[in-house]
Amino acid sequence: MAEYVIGDIHGEIDKLKTIIEKINYDSTQDKLIFVGDYVDRGADSYEVYKYIKKLDNEKNIFIRGNHEEMMVDAVLNENKIDLWYHNGGQETKESFPNNSELKNAAHFFDSLPYYYTTQDYIFVHAGINPSKGLEEQTEHDLLWIREPFLRAKSEDFKENRTIVAGHTPVSKVKFEENKILVDTGAGKGGILSAVDLKTKEVYSTSRENPIASLLF
Repeated sequence: MAEYVIGDIHGEIDKLKTIIEKINYDSTQDKLIFVGDYVDRGADSYEVYKYIKKLDNEKNIFIRGNHEEMMVDAVLNENKIDLWYHNGGQETKESFPNNSELKNAAHFFDSLPYYYTTQDYIFVHAGINPSKGLEEQTEHDLLWIREPFLRAKSEDFKENRTIVAGHTPVSKVKFEENKILVDTGAGKGGILSAVDLKTKEVYSTSRENPIASLLF
């Protein structure tokens, strides 16, 4: 059995299908772990939502990202709608056939966990505050943190597991001493990537990232 972690998709259904094909995904054998941001920016958030729902087999793991959080807040709570629209929510809303389906998706995303752990890994959307244990983390940090997580050295972390995160786009998947960063810019003109956690082999939708020079 292989375990693959897949980076931020951002409404790019063709890229998601390409990755699933490249890893030769076998639903009877393999496990997929998604680090969030399925929607916004790309044109096909509704198609991505339908696709991952088909992948939801009680084995695969779907973590919520900050874009799902914004969508839930806007659609279900009618709160900070402008913030969601400013971050690609308008494209997401327009991709859905009706408001009922949009609300169904928001309820699904609202059911997703903020992190997932194994003996060796912490899977989370944005990262963690290095000075705190996992149970002490705020939801805001798990969804939004950047610099304190990205710049911290392994010895700065209270947690000793490897943290696998998306959120901050990188030119290619980055393997650091205690971090794996897997968002390679899908939805922003970049590529989508997946990592085989056992072999550390990287699968990407393209060999070159068109926006590599703009990324971390």
